[in-house]
Amino acid sequence: MAGKATDRTPGLFAEALKPLQSAMLFNPVFRPQVEQFWDVQEKLLDEAEEFTRHWFQRRHEAARTALDAARTAVSGDLIGPTGAIEAFSEWQRHSAERIAEDGREWLGMMSRCASYASETEAEAVEEAAGEAVKITRKAVKPAESEPV
Repeated sequence: MAGKATDRTPGLFAEALKPLQSAMLFNPVFRPQVEQFWDVQEKLLDEAEEFTRHWFQRRHEAARTALDAARTAVSGDLIGPTGAIEAFSEWQRHSAERIAEDGREWLGMMSRCASYASETEAEAVEEAAGEAVKITRKAVKPAESEPV
């Protein structure tokens, strides 16, 4: 008997889900928002990838120039304390420039990302409204009647 109950389970489950079927179907009105969402996601990822690539390039440059400054300071040459301070000051000045560039690029990336989202959202809303009008017109066709 236990086998009979489990044989019917998939059918019972399908029957239980029938009332939800229409609610679970993809509504064409949402198509523009769905497309817009994933299009924006792709653009955001591209922006983030470019920003991080430049950020890592600047960090590598910072590490290389820090090593150069350290080698200069401990080279054994008679550069004196002033020479060592100058080497580290030069590295620090360039590091400040790199950090400023990080900030400029980050603000630019954030601005472009916000622009992608807001511009395409407005377009998607307009397109969704058009889809809703089409669906409504199909659903509510005027009845043909003869004038009296």
